[in-house]
Amino acid sequence: MSSAESSGAFDPVRVFGELLERDDPMPAPVAAVETLAQLVSRSDSSTIQELLALLRDASTKIAAASFNPVSAQSGTALFMRYLTLQRPPPEMSFAQFKKELVTRAREFVRGSGRCRDIIAAHMGSFIQDGNTILVHSYSRVVVQALLNAAQNQKKRFQVYVTESRPFGLGLKTHAILTEAGIPCVVVLDSAVAYVMPKCDLAVVGAEAVCESGGLINFIGGFQMAIAAKAMGKPFYALAESFKFTRLFPLGQYDIPSSLPAAPLSFPADDSPAASQTSQVPPTPVRPMIDSKMPDALEMSDEGIRGNPILDYTTPDHISLIVSDVGVLTPSGVSDALLAIFAE
Repeated sequence: MSSAESSGAFDPVRVFGELLERDDPMPAPVAAVETLAQLVSRSDSSTIQELLALLRDASTKIAAASFNPVSAQSGTALFMRYLTLQRPPPEMSFAQFKKELVTRAREFVRGSGRCRDIIAAHMGSFIQDGNTILVHSYSRVVVQALLNAAQNQKKRFQVYVTESRPFGLGLKTHAILTEAGIPCVVVLDSAVAYVMPKCDLAVVGAEAVCESGGLINFIGGFQMAIAAKAMGKPFYALAESFKFTRLFPLGQYDIPSSLPAAPLSFPADDSPAASQTSQVPPTPVRPMIDSKMPDALEMSDEGIRGNPILDYTTPDHISLIVSDVGVLTPSGVSDALLAIFAE
């Protein structure tokens, strides 16, 4: 190993970012585990205490630099918990112990995709012929469950997917499902309540599943859950168990955020933003059927950056959480977390 590969030169933030920026990126918790595994393999730590300190420091840096710190913390917490539970035999050297730790972590990373296979199989029993399904944004596990139901179980259904501003991730879901021959229509985020009466069920993924049984998801998931409950539609969340976290938010504003200021906060009266005058744009109109579509007004980058990216769906709005450790009620998540993190 060259000196450039030593733990002192290893940048966990850079490695974590590269894993998420690949053409086929890892889920953030899995990328966090892989990053810490690489750090262990390059470290010159000679004791558990030194290794734990190194990993805690890297975990803090990864979370601080992450656009979505919740997902990153799910992976780093899982890795740290696994490490603290290990009791190597007396005859095993510390170098061998670190090598074994890295091997186990890499096995987890390679096997993480099997979680989606299990969830897709579980979800198949909830999708029936002729269903109309509303899904939110883009989720690997949701897309895989839909493809499995259509291609392997030969079920026929149709899908509405939210556009999912500001990144338009729903367009990726639409492209994948359309290519697979599944009828799919993109709807505006603001049309969720309008389209809900036409749907038989709503299905979402999750960035994290909290100890309360609630979900942290890409913005818009909570309003979909509210509409589903109001109209008596089942609302299912699909999530791998490595996204379970001991976070217990009480509301929207308890979610860890990477934004430098609170989302959607008003500027102070004496701030530069408050004193600036903006030019009022013309109203986009389409008065006649044959009129051309007007140019839509667009938020500035600064305005978009000031908006939240994640929201919290409270457990009372969730019908079931379909995971690789079983189909759970929201209250069952705490039991699953006890099995992972109990002393």
